[in-house]
Amino acid sequence: MPRNCRRTHAFTLIELLVVVAIIALLISILLPALSQAREQTRSVKCLANLRTLGQGVVTYAAEEKDTLPGPLHPAVYRNQGIKALTDHPHYPISIAQATAYQERYLTFKLRRSFSDSHEWENSVSDQVSTCPASAGQNPDSNFTSFWQKTNRQVYPTHYVINNVWPNGETAADVGSGAVGNVRATNPPCYFGLSPAPGSSAATYDRAARLYPPQKISRINRASEEWMIADAWHRARTQAGYPGLQQEGPYQVGWTGESLPNYAPHFSRRSYTFNSTNERNSESDQIRRSKKDGRTNTVFFDGHAESVRSKTFTANGFELLYGFPGTVNYNPAEMPPVGAWK
Repeated sequence: MPRNCRRTHAFTLIELLVVVAIIALLISILLPALSQAREQTRSVKCLANLRTLGQGVVTYAAEEKDTLPGPLHPAVYRNQGIKALTDHPHYPISIAQATAYQERYLTFKLRRSFSDSHEWENSVSDQVSTCPASAGQNPDSNFTSFWQKTNRQVYPTHYVINNVWPNGETAADVGSGAVGNVRATNPPCYFGLSPAPGSSAATYDRAARLYPPQKISRINRASEEWMIADAWHRARTQAGYPGLQQEGPYQVGWTGESLPNYAPHFSRRSYTFNSTNERNSESDQIRRSKKDGRTNTVFFDGHAESVRSKTFTANGFELLYGFPGTVNYNPAEMPPVGAWK
């Protein structure tokens, strides 16, 4: 056939549409897998951070005659460097206040382990105490927004330490700074009770005498007792039954919408809500189905893992569905009959 008589072959419109449809289908299949892989990577990084914090605690105790760091506030707050606190863009505080705050926080106690000056925001300590998954689901701006709306001082936090006081104590007795709940450990306040800055000298003396930081060797069942974990909570349900109120390792109500309402890893939930009602409805569905995510946790023996939720049933009531809770609970603080499942 003569060269000038050859016809070039081109895609028809239908063929192009088929190719585009196939590409779109492949993208729709791959995107969820890529998103899930990204979340898994973030969760792995979160677990590595918790392991680093746990190793820092164990190292600290080894250098301090077996004593845990403390006394500490239960929240592992981020951005607690002197410069970060005194130069806060919305709520700057004095150097004296900032110094008092720092002494209550785990990352400040462990700053030598991280070779951290702990001066500025986003220091090494901040990076170690940042959960990438939680940061994506719950950005720092949420905490700032909550602070502006309520005037309640809340700094970003992704992790919490196991530092629970007995129900018999009140803020008037020892000052705020620990979590009083039926999950009180035995012995209580592993990391020591830290009264709020500005408390009376008598309050500080009482806290130091009754609830000093514990010896790490006194922690029973160290491989099963949680040390530091993801911070999350559930809403209050029945005021008459404290165990039914706050259902995450961070058992306080002031965070409002700030923290995920369920375990933040591998739950395949969007964590995006258009309203409080939508958020509560989602949480109720998770509770009923018991298809919660997992809570990244480091234990007192230093190992870290993602743990599934459990249910504690006592006297006919289902308590503490969510984070497994302490294995060294104080019998005086718990219902007389119960079992984990």
